[in-house]
Amino acid sequence: MGRGVVNEDLDLDRLAEEPLDAEDARALATLRSIVAASDPVPSGLAERSKFAMTVAALEAEVAQITRAGAETAGVRTTTYDRAQTITFSSAHLSAMITIEPVDGGRARISGWVSADGPTAVELRERSRTQTTETDADGRFRFTTVERGLVHLVLRRLDLPDSRPVITPAIEI
Repeated sequence: MGRGVVNEDLDLDRLAEEPLDAEDARALATLRSIVAASDPVPSGLAERSKFAMTVAALEAEVAQITRAGAETAGVRTTTYDRAQTITFSSAHLSAMITIEPVDGGRARISGWVSADGPTAVELRERSRTQTTETDADGRFRFTTVERGLVHLVLRRLDLPDSRPVITPAIEI
């Protein structure tokens, strides 16, 4: 009896080393459909994961949304208005952005950063990244932004050793 167990273990080891075949692919497909039906991937998980990996890679400080303004905040409806002004804050700076719709499902983002010195502002969209710098008053602008999830990465240019500040992803 003990001898059969040893042979079974050897057979399993041999099978584990074999390349996947059509029967393996069918078993994996069945398993995938069962898991997808019983425990689907949460909506937005990929975007949140990318955001978390970006924060980790940058060793960034994460800004929190401290205020989002919308005309109908708190009103129950089947349609919604997007926030037009959003304020982010972190331990070292604050930023406020205003979102203005423009033609073709795009938007313009104008903003202000509270840092004492110049700040590089990076806007990360779905398919591209745009970069600008604040002017002497801390203001910046992105004239053509795709609708969808975006977030900002702020880097103090006068303090090169400081950690960047990254905002949570927002839907524009």
